[in-house]
Amino acid sequence: MMKICISGFTASGKTTVADLVSKKLGIPHIHKSYKEYVKSELDIAKFTENATEDFVKGFDNEIVRLASEQESCVLSTWLAPWMVRDATLRVWLNADHKLRAERWSKAYKTSQAEAEKLVYEKDQSEIDSIKKIYGIDLNDRSIFDLTINTGLIGASEASEIICLAAKASERR
Repeated sequence: MMKICISGFTASGKTTVADLVSKKLGIPHIHKSYKEYVKSELDIAKFTENATEDFVKGFDNEIVRLASEQESCVLSTWLAPWMVRDATLRVWLNADHKLRAERWSKAYKTSQAEAEKLVYEKDQSEIDSIKKIYGIDLNDRSIFDLTINTGLIGASEASEIICLAAKASERR
């Protein structure tokens, strides 16, 4: 049994790295995002601000349910490390705000200045919402087993590190 929870702020590389880990270990990748509910990535911060507490809890409970149905999986969501109690490994991906905005700018074809504003707003919206609903401080990383700076370590290398750490954690 191996459940790997990968979290991080906007454009830190959660989905990309989790996809690679999933493929390398041959286990499912559970990925749910508010992106499913908006027409454009640019609307996510507004969506988060306006989502009801019942919606947010239902969304998060669905992720926990999906994880409980798998013997092994990789999860790439903001809250999985806190919500999946039987996680083998909890990983925080970190990158400088400007770099994350640059990634966003390229992915969604916005200016760097607009991307910096949108990434900040999205992060802040999530931080505030999660704190209000669950009392979880996303800036407190004490529950994480591993933190990787994806500004310095590429996705492929990060996935290798996570696979090694997960296998070591599994043996404990």
